[in-house]
Amino acid sequence: MRIALAVLRRDRRSQVATVLVALGVMIAVSLVLWLVAAPNALQARSDRTVWREVFGGKGDGAISVAVNRDSYGDTLIQRFDVARTRPGDVAVAAGIPKFPEVGEVLLSPALADLVRTTPPEKLGNRFPGRQVAVLGDEALKYPGELVAIVGHQEVPSGYPALDLKGGTGPYADDYESMLTLLTRVGLVVLVVPCLVLVASAARLTAAKRERRLAALRLAGASPRQVVVMTAVETAIGAVVGSVLGVLLAQPFSHVTATIPWEGGTWFPGDFVPSPAVVAAVAVLAPVLVVGAAIMGLRRVVNQPLAAEGKRTVRPWRLLMIAGAIGVFFLGITYAREAGGANQFTVVLLGLGGVALALVLAGPVLTAWVGRFFVGRWRGPSTLLAGRRLAGDPVAAFRGSAGVVIAVFTGSMALTMLPGLESQVPFRDRTWVENALVAQGVQHDITPLRLATSAPIITMLDGTVGNDQRGTYVVVGHCEDVAKVLPGLNCRPGPAVYASEPLPGTKFESDKVEATLPDRYETRPFAGNGQVGVVIDRDLLPTTSGEVSLVAVPTTPENRELVHTAMVGTLPGARLVDSEQLYGDTLMADLERATVIGLSIAAVLGGIGAAVAAAGSVIDRRRTFGALIAAGTPIRVLGHALRREVMLPVFAVTLAACGAGLVIGLGLLSLARGIVGHGDMPITPWVLAPVGVGVVVALVAALACGPVLRGISPRDYAAE
Repeated sequence: MRIALAVLRRDRRSQVATVLVALGVMIAVSLVLWLVAAPNALQARSDRTVWREVFGGKGDGAISVAVNRDSYGDTLIQRFDVARTRPGDVAVAAGIPKFPEVGEVLLSPALADLVRTTPPEKLGNRFPGRQVAVLGDEALKYPGELVAIVGHQEVPSGYPALDLKGGTGPYADDYESMLTLLTRVGLVVLVVPCLVLVASAARLTAAKRERRLAALRLAGASPRQVVVMTAVETAIGAVVGSVLGVLLAQPFSHVTATIPWEGGTWFPGDFVPSPAVVAAVAVLAPVLVVGAAIMGLRRVVNQPLAAEGKRTVRPWRLLMIAGAIGVFFLGITYAREAGGANQFTVVLLGLGGVALALVLAGPVLTAWVGRFFVGRWRGPSTLLAGRRLAGDPVAAFRGSAGVVIAVFTGSMALTMLPGLESQVPFRDRTWVENALVAQGVQHDITPLRLATSAPIITMLDGTVGNDQRGTYVVVGHCEDVAKVLPGLNCRPGPAVYASEPLPGTKFESDKVEATLPDRYETRPFAGNGQVGVVIDRDLLPTTSGEVSLVAVPTTPENRELVHTAMVGTLPGARLVDSEQLYGDTLMADLERATVIGLSIAAVLGGIGAAVAAAGSVIDRRRTFGALIAAGTPIRVLGHALRREVMLPVFAVTLAACGAGLVIGLGLLSLARGIVGHGDMPITPWVLAPVGVGVVVALVAALACGPVLRGISPRDYAAE
């Protein structure tokens, strides 16, 4: 131990390495604490909103509830229309003061303030009755969330529920489950670069340390003494870095809480990991760093004379990628059939396995690249780089590992994003932009006609087909439907407007069944979205008066007025516009999270590459000193060092991009299975991370320059 402390006091290069180890561990610890806090933050939201998972009365619930998304401008409003179905007490969750009776309204503080400052015909009339209380933070997803619970005599479109307390499990819908999956995927793919950064920091000055320890072993030092010296020398920087990382994580969590997700920011305590997690990460990080340093001493302990030998790699490492991908797709199959909190465990294990397999298989490709350039190139810089890559591929690839993971993460994300756009509620241009459309209408339309002078178009949706398949259709008067459905060109006389003949004549909806005539005219119509078939109501006279869709064309001046009239008179009906706004919010969240995640991965990869590249120069200080003494220009050595980083990065990132494409398609298929719909497009942008990775590696390789310029022939003589 005294020898290790003496080395740290007197050797400037060891001091620099210790500082870099501390910085690397500090960054890794703070990021890991931030990443492990993300699931806790989502769980905290779920705990506060579990009361919204209120269904389960099985037809005999004490209350009836309709859960819908509303909006005011570009802001979402979570609306709950409730009514008693039998007398008695109704349990409510924390943050809900009471169950609202007929004519009573509970609003969140932000919505109450908005109602007070907005004309009632634009917002307040949506919540008929008297506000009796405000909702507490314990019932809100995020600060400033707009939530309303409105009491009614009855809710025609409601579902039976036992209470407003919810169950004991986390609140989740399909999109919540998809977002949880994506959050955990981000956690896994960003933890791996953190580990690579820690390993790069732990391997700084490893070659010089090995030579020094090998000399001590030959002089009579025991294996235990060698291990203790290494542990002490490494632990000093690792412990200091771990402490600084824990201290840095606290302000970092407050900054993260300001990032919007699902429409709002976070409460201050959401992004705070538990003390047990903080303690585990703070202890585990130095242990891993010290362990990585000790694991590199096997040759020094067992074969001191072979400490300078280079490690070879076997091609079988490539099989690890195939094995990890197999585990990943096994997890996909399991996740589709299983449920619960551990649904995605095998998927995440396979994903982490693929990332680690890329790191472990990278030296194989690095060695192949080195042999190629040694055999076919004659430039001095490329030959020097090729010799290094072929002679010690493990050390040569170390600086590229973080960049490879960043490319893998980027290609995976860019594979998934285009497909996710079709897996969340989105603006599919089914209806004209100025129309407000309410779905699931089971109400009398007369109050709406009295509340607004705008034209009201009533329709009935259902399916037409046979036992094997059915086609979604809308029934209505063609001249009216054409006012809100783009591309519909009506002609006199009843007809079916579709792009192809219907698969049957039987029409079914939740309200009525009817049969089309044996013969009818089919006119061309190509819908832009969900509605591809329109049937003139005269062909189904028995559906007269039945309504499930209500559409109202609006103008910029009366849009909010019509919106308020529809919500106030059709409680529980779903407005398509609000669902689309929710989809836009989700996509903005996913795009923001992707940019943040890829930026962090790129920065981690760049820092790891810079640390490893600088460490390789420090390790080979004597070699470079000898080359300089022999007359090799520093410019040539600088080119060689940059090629050492660039050549394996370009080769391995192509493999990482392919693996990211495969994993992205697998995750996209799983997300589609969760939501129940969606496409799987592939765009040329999936190749963009390769170019970005090469640029990041080049920037990181420039870190070698200052270290290289500090070497002189005297270093060779001193050694």
